[in-house]
Amino acid sequence: MTSAAGITELYYSLLDLDDKQKNRYLENLQTQNPELHQELMTLFAVESDSILTELLNFNICSSGDTEVDYTHQQIDKYLLTHELGRGGMGVVYAACRADRRFEQKLAIKFLHPHMAQIFDETLLFSEAQLLANLNHPNIAKVFDGGMHGKQVYIVMEYIEGKHLAEFLLEQPLCVQDRLRLFCQICNGIEHTHQQGIVHGDLKPENVLIDARLNAKLIDFNLTQKLDRREAPIAALSKQYASPEQLSGLELTAASDIYSLGQLLKWLFPNQSPTSDIALIQTKATQSQASLRYSSAMALQNDIENILSKHPISLRKKELVYTGKRLFQRHPLSSSLALILLLGGTLFSTVLVGKNQQLAKEKRIAENLIFEVTSMVFDAKSEQAQSLPANVVLDLTRRRILSNPEIPKHIKQKMLLAMLTPAERHRDNQQQNTISNP
Repeated sequence: MTSAAGITELYYSLLDLDDKQKNRYLENLQTQNPELHQELMTLFAVESDSILTELLNFNICSSGDTEVDYTHQQIDKYLLTHELGRGGMGVVYAACRADRRFEQKLAIKFLHPHMAQIFDETLLFSEAQLLANLNHPNIAKVFDGGMHGKQVYIVMEYIEGKHLAEFLLEQPLCVQDRLRLFCQICNGIEHTHQQGIVHGDLKPENVLIDARLNAKLIDFNLTQKLDRREAPIAALSKQYASPEQLSGLELTAASDIYSLGQLLKWLFPNQSPTSDIALIQTKATQSQASLRYSSAMALQNDIENILSKHPISLRKKELVYTGKRLFQRHPLSSSLALILLLGGTLFSTVLVGKNQQLAKEKRIAENLIFEVTSMVFDAKSEQAQSLPANVVLDLTRRRILSNPEIPKHIKQKMLLAMLTPAERHRDNQQQNTISNP
């Protein structure tokens, strides 16, 4: 007998074929393996892109083969008022309590009779009971369930809202509002995981948004949970399913983390590879389950970090990025701190420069005193006494010019002071000649 994983893989392989090739294969299979042929035909009969996972879907496309119309009929203690929609899995009705003692809007889904041949009835009810135990604002509530003839029905909370995709088409949201909706979805998924339940079919069509921007998770996969037994067929939505789910392996919370990452990609396509959202998308959709976020809460925390302008967990070690996030959170105080820092740095630089200038001037003064003293004593030496005065002056001038410690403007003043009367007279005549040619 072919395994569930094998049937699922074969089913998707056939979906890639055109109708002629698919029909030829199924005709041959009917002769060679009638049992496998029947299982595949059951899958194709469902005709749903989510493949047997619409057990809690309120707004389904109008296709299906249920001939019985329960409108205006009483089923147990519920009065069915009108049809909400129907599809390959069954039909959904709006309902209320027949005794009218409580005004409560309900949605009741009747599964097609052939579903009882696919799933164990006891398994369906036991997992529906798990969902009924969930109590969370972001999860559609399951109230009751039962059998009516050969049909299983499930009583659910009636939500006046639209699927996420339809809602965003009619009411485009800004980045912040989309992120807040995604946080609500993560919050609901985290609650289910804490109760040992995996959603198993997370996608835009399975998220309802009401008028108050509250997200509600619907359409849980009742055939699979964390400690599930092997189901006769696998159930998933290919675009949002994890690699291990596509392979028919046991579902874990990591599978829902992957689907959350795919949903985030759908909400925010074409992100820059280095953006926070893109890094979160990549982390959540790693092929290896152990490399994804450890929980839906960890994923939600990073989304909330974006909203609050805190560093995401994937970039906490980047100093420039962390500083940028700090500035975005506290622009005024960060600006003041930056101004104080720059002002303090500038003051320190000026102060150091002034101190260096004072030290330099002190050194120049000391050198100048030394030079003057040396020249006085040199002029009194016996050797200097034997030299002509003009030679002594010339040597002194050379000594002053060759001293690198004396600033240029001081050298000029010293040399002017050392001019003889004859040199001053000659210099004045040259200046007069230049000014009066």
